Amino acid sequence: MKVINHFAIIGIAALAACSQQEKTTPADTDKTVSVQTEQSISYTGVIQSGYSGVVEAQKTTALSFATMGTITEIFVEEGQAVSKGQLLAKVNASNAQNAYQVALASLQQAEDAYRRMKPMKENGTLPEIKWVEVETGVSQAKAAVAIAQKGVSDCNLYAPEGGVIGKKNIQVGMNVVPTNTALELLNIQSVYVKIPVSENEISLFKKGETAQITINAINKTVTGTVKEIGVTADILSHTYPVKIEVQNTTGDIKPGMICSVQVAAQDNRSGLLVSNKALQKDVNGKQFIYIEKGGQAEMIPVQTIALIDNKVLIQGEVPQNANIIISGQQKLNNGTPVKIIQ
Repeated sequence: MKVINHFAIIGIAALAACSQQEKTTPADTDKTVSVQTEQSISYTGVIQSGYSGVVEAQKTTALSFATMGTITEIFVEEGQAVSKGQLLAKVNASNAQNAYQVALASLQQAEDAYRRMKPMKENGTLPEIKWVEVETGVSQAKAAVAIAQKGVSDCNLYAPEGGVIGKKNIQVGMNVVPTNTALELLNIQSVYVKIPVSENEISLFKKGETAQITINAINKTVTGTVKEIGVTADILSHTYPVKIEVQNTTGDIKPGMICSVQVAAQDNRSGLLVSNKALQKDVNGKQFIYIEKGGQAEMIPVQTIALIDNKVLIQGEVPQNANIIISGQQKLNNGTPVKIIQ
């Protein structure tokens, strides 16, 4: 009876083991991991970057009167084109005119004395020291007239060169001094489009390279040339100013207009562009990626070079047109069976 019970227990245990094996075997043997992949992209070295820029005048000249006074007349308005030597504004010149008349009268007196004394000098009846005083008086009177004449001229403000009036900071009746900027004269025959460039990209810019500039305000797209590359970064934004020169012979591009700038920069670095989702790190901190090869995951060490256009530039022994795994890597080891899903 005991023997029968012993064999019965063994039989029940065997059946239970078989039943348990039937339940666990499918789950234990199915180790295929579902992953998502992307194709690697060869880096050509041409970087298409977009920036937002602002139009600036090529040259801005602050104009001010050479003397203090009260504004009596203004002959220009903001945005008006002017030519070299054109009269722009005046201050009250009455005091300067009076000073000029006094100096002119003194000159006439000195010249009259010169004419009267000259015959005496020629016949030897005039002492030499007296003649020197006469000549000196004429010279001093001529200098005083020249100074007074400049004082009159300083009451007028002229354009030193051709351009367009920018800001007008004066009104009739306003008192001005030489340190006050009365008008701004802009040279906009060609203009600059100023863009901020990050420290990661500033090394890609070279003088003389071209850029496509779209100005929505006038629905116009033009080609510009990189003219100036800043060497000092903005303290807050850590960006460098780059100025792109644009010809503006028609004058329709105005300072202050907002622009969209597309720049194609040439980069000498090489490698593959991949999503940052593909990058992994091992326990030693070294980077690697997984690729799908023959239905299995293959680990490939890589080196990160730069971040370009929201992709990571890497270098490593990655096969051409490889399927780079970007999802599901947490469950992978080298050689793990994988299944690509959309």
